[in-house]
Amino acid sequence: MNLRVLTVGLLVGGSIAMTGGSPSVAAPADEAAVSLIVGLRGDADVVGALERSVDVVASEPITGAVTVDVPADQVTEAAAVLRADPAVAYVERDQVARIGAVTPNDLAFGQQWGIGKAGVDTAWDTTRGSANVVVAVVDTGVQVLPDLAGRVLPGRDFVNDDSNAADDQGHGTMTAGVIAARGDNHTGIAGICWTCQILPVKVLGKDGSGSYSDIAQGVRWAADQGADIVNLSLGGASDSRLLRDAVAYASGKGALVIAAAGNDGSSAPHYPAAIPAVLAVGASTANDTRYSWSNYGSQWVDIAAPGCNPAQARNGIVGDFCGTSSATPFVAGVAALLASTTPTPTAAVLRTALTTSAATIAGSWVPKSSGRVDAAAALASLPVTDDEVPPATSFRLPSGNALVRGTVVVAARATDDIGVAKVQLLADGVVVGTDRVTPYIFSWKTTARGKAVTLGLRTYDRGGNVISATRQVTVDNWGPSVRITGGPAGGTRHVRKTRYVTATAADAHGVSRLELLVDGKVTARYAGSSHKFAVQTWKHGAVMTVRVRAYDRAGNVRYAPARKWYR
Repeated sequence: MNLRVLTVGLLVGGSIAMTGGSPSVAAPADEAAVSLIVGLRGDADVVGALERSVDVVASEPITGAVTVDVPADQVTEAAAVLRADPAVAYVERDQVARIGAVTPNDLAFGQQWGIGKAGVDTAWDTTRGSANVVVAVVDTGVQVLPDLAGRVLPGRDFVNDDSNAADDQGHGTMTAGVIAARGDNHTGIAGICWTCQILPVKVLGKDGSGSYSDIAQGVRWAADQGADIVNLSLGGASDSRLLRDAVAYASGKGALVIAAAGNDGSSAPHYPAAIPAVLAVGASTANDTRYSWSNYGSQWVDIAAPGCNPAQARNGIVGDFCGTSSATPFVAGVAALLASTTPTPTAAVLRTALTTSAATIAGSWVPKSSGRVDAAAALASLPVTDDEVPPATSFRLPSGNALVRGTVVVAARATDDIGVAKVQLLADGVVVGTDRVTPYIFSWKTTARGKAVTLGLRTYDRGGNVISATRQVTVDNWGPSVRITGGPAGGTRHVRKTRYVTATAADAHGVSRLELLVDGKVTARYAGSSHKFAVQTWKHGAVMTVRVRAYDRAGNVRYAPARKWYR
């Protein structure tokens, strides 16, 4: 039999680059400064008063507030002193904001320019994949690296005619990594579909080539195993009825077949990519131009994708993986994200969503109706069937009528038969947070001194239906009043034996406890609002500072003025 031979796409600029670096060293807690934002009710000098209690490292006025840097081990005391000052409206830590997109912690993620370029990080706000989606990598096999562990299905080797689909070349492993390397696990790279499964189908040998007959068998076998997407990062110059029939078979089984356009820098059709039923992928640069080595042609290349992507080799080392062989799994990974949504889109719907939502790029090397893949736009373009059933939503946290303060964790439940689009958190009718991915958790910063607040959930499904839920909570960011009503006055000398300090506190929502501090250390606690504390003076130095602080039921704290005694 006359067998045509295919060769995998070349790794243009494919040198392996080690990633990593020296570990950072955290400063000791007593050396690190924490920045607090102090809201002001007027023009009072709260910093000067604060310096009498804690070490102020630095301060800077801003509109309506002042930032104060204090040592990390003095933050609690500083916040308590400030909140006790009538001139202070609120106290909170200065925070850091980032762009509204998912940023994984994988070691080589900073090199993955294609992720942001193609809106994948934004798409991750909606979905990071599903274990129900299977992507067949019809290639040189797949090495099961830690980034793919637990998600590589039993495969098939059509080169050696056995069930061992291990990779003896490396190309298939890098292809699988671009598609599905686990993200946000401090390892390697972040693939596009973090939880989808990989079906390894070995049709290319150690030299990177394989017969049309093996490839056709591999495509058919993948379809029979239920593959949703078939990735073919390979190609040859000759058309083939055998390959066309195999693609038709897989398409008939519901699979989307995606193939590399080739790396000859030519407009000549490359197969199987040029088969009309296949989604043919060309390689684009960070500037949305065509890599010079990428094949092109608006009559047969359907879409472009980033053509240089970091990927792990068989030994786990990350290096540049370039070529239409790399662009193709990029598109396959995006297709897998789309396939992870509900209702499950068909292969035809996937293809339409990918091409019609693609970002417009210059030139005529892909159709003007298409362009460079855009994951976020493709997700948004997916059609939704008629849906008249609203979602269900409820609060998990906080409990009803809870007493809360500071930054409050709000957790919601949201379910829908078609799919939840987003959940919004409202406070007294104002939207204060939006989450699109389960678990639906919000951080709500409260500022009121004391008031009842109506929290609301507004949940949308993918059909546009909306449902709401409400819950009442009480916000209390104002500490209790506390005073010492009995005991030696400040400045008392010749203090001996056991002396007693009586303190009382009051709060609109109740006092949880009183604490006695001597020289800054807690020596006694009492669960209540009034108590007589014993101070065993002989256990302390020649000069001792005695204070009482009170906590209310919300966790706010306030101090009574300190008294200094002399033995």
